[in-house]
Formats: sequence, C-alpha cells, structure tokens
Amino acid sequence: MHNDTPSPAPGDCVLAVGTYTQAMPHVQGRGLGIHLLAFEAATASFRSLQVVSGPINPSYLCAAAGRLYSVSEQERDATLDIYAIEAGATVLRPIGQIATPGAAPCHVSVNLVARQLYVSNYGSGELLCYALDAEGLPRGAPQVIARRGAGPRADRQEGPHVHYAAPAADGARVYLCDLGTDTIACHRVLPDGLEAEPMRQWRTPPGAGPRHLVLAAGGTQAVVLEELSNTLALYALDGADDALARASTLPPDWRGANTTSALRLHPRGDLLYAANRGHDSVAVYRLLRAAPWLEPLGFIAVGGRTPRDIAFTPDGEFLLLAAQDDHLLRAVRIDPAT
Repeated sequence: MHNDTPSPAPGDCVLAVGTYTQAMPHVQGRGLGIHLLAFEAATASFRSLQVVSGPINPSYLCAAAGRLYSVSEQERDATLDIYAIEAGATVLRPIGQIATPGAAPCHVSVNLVARQLYVSNYGSGELLCYALDAEGLPRGAPQVIARRGAGPRADRQEGPHVHYAAPAADGARVYLCDLGTDTIACHRVLPDGLEAEPMRQWRTPPGAGPRHLVLAAGGTQAVVLEELSNTLALYALDGADDALARASTLPPDWRGANTTSALRLHPRGDLLYAANRGHDSVAVYRLLRAAPWLEPLGFIAVGGRTPRDIAFTPDGEFLLLAAQDDHLLRAVRIDPAT
C-alpha cells in the first residue's frame, strides 16, 4: 500500500493498493490487481478511481517521481511492472514490464538521488539493483547481490531471504533486512551500482528474522521490525553493534501465533507503528531520545485479519490499515496527544 502521491488538500491522498491475484501458501489470492483509490479526509472514506488488472501478485508497490513500480511476487517468471501516474494521480498507465531474475520478489524501492531501483527477492535471497533512465525505466540487466548463510529456524531460515532494501535520505547508502540470516546490512552506493560487500552489518538475535526497518533521528538510528520474534529493535548506526533497545510487539499475556509485518514512523518523527498478524493489531511506541528509548503506548485493533501493510496520510492525521485475509481497508484517526 503506497500513499506518497501529492494531493490538493491536507489529509487527502491517492492510494495505490497491491493485491495477490493467485493463491500462494500464505494467501488466498483473490485480488484483481492494483487498485487506485482516493482517500477523502473530511469523510474518512475511500473512492475507487481505477483497477489495473493483468499484473500477477502485485504485492508491493513504490511511487517515485511520477512512476509507480510493482513487483510480481512469484516463485517463477517474476516481473517488475512500471506505470506512469497521470491525470492528477487518478490514472495509472502501463509503460514497461521486465522479467526479474530470482524468486518471489517482495519489496521494491527507489533511490532518486542515485537514479537506482532496488528489488528484494525473498524466495531466492538476492538484492537486485537497477539503473534508471531519464524516463524512470530500468536500464539494462540488474546488478545481483547474492547473500549467504542461514538461521536457526529451519522452516523460515534455511537460506537468505532479503525482505527489504531502501536508501538513506542522502542516497549514499542502502540498508537491507535479510530475514533468513538474521542480518541487517548497509551497502555503499556507487555511480554504477552498489558496493558488492556490505560496509557494515548488524546481527539480530538468532531466529529474530529482521523484516523491515525505518531510519529515525535524522538518519542516525535504525528501527528494525523482527518478524519471527515479534520484536522491535533500535540501533545506533554509528554506534555499537548491539541494539540500544528491544521491545515486544505483543501484550505480555498473548499466547497465540503471530508474525509482524509493516513498520511505519509517524511524519512528526517520534511515534512508531508496528503491525501484528495473528493478534491483528498495530503496536504503538514513542521513540525517546535517551534510554529506555522505546516507550510502549498501546495497541490499535485492526478490525480485520492479517494486517499486511499500514500507511499514513500525508498530514499524519490518519493511519490506513490493510487487512489481507479480510480484504478490507480501514482508516483510523490518530490523536496527536497520545
């Protein structure tokens, strides 16, 4: 779910919502493709603008510089689909599709400073780096950064599983999360790609499974969501390898099955939101400037099963929740005081 498209009124935005169109072991796969929706803050309502059918399992999207990029999450024949965002962000027009090497891409991001695009292959465990031309289209074959290793969870960590990669604000570094090897890695950005070996790596506790991260405190800290251990961890990027703090995303008395999914930092920079699949909630924390660093504030009930992604409206007034297994979106107004 992506909502970075500019809109005329504060709080109003256009959403591009990805779906699964084919069944996979973890999902029913009943989606139609990519849905373009208008969100109107005054009424907290959604209105359909367009449905783009055709792409297979467009499970993750990224909007940048008038383009929407979509990965096709498949074990075979995966693609990257590119659309022009037109007519005041009310229309998506297909402008390109390329086959991507590897299996089950699950995340895509763009580095506008370096004119690069990154695809994370969960299934086969590589990071792909594409150069972008002036039209925002991939130019030539990607650089393939293969990773090695495994984790203690034989069912989820038999090998590398890159789940996320995105640039720092200055475009000079790319941070990735490898769920399969319990690793967070930082690669230096070069004029013609990425430095093949990480300039630095952080190891999570064995079996934690880092899935997504956000940069905070002016890019000096990374907050990492650990899917398998249902934890949130804070790292000082120029400090020690150990986390400054770690907190559970679940209530102390919860005993059911759960895995985390999405992590978002509120636009004002001091509130963190982590989605739970199983408990079906969003855990909320205040990011403090000193120890204990992470202050739990409570939970938001999603109102649907398996929240796969969450996103803020541009003004931060609403948190938008996407419940994968109940096929619904919900808007929750955020109280700035709490």
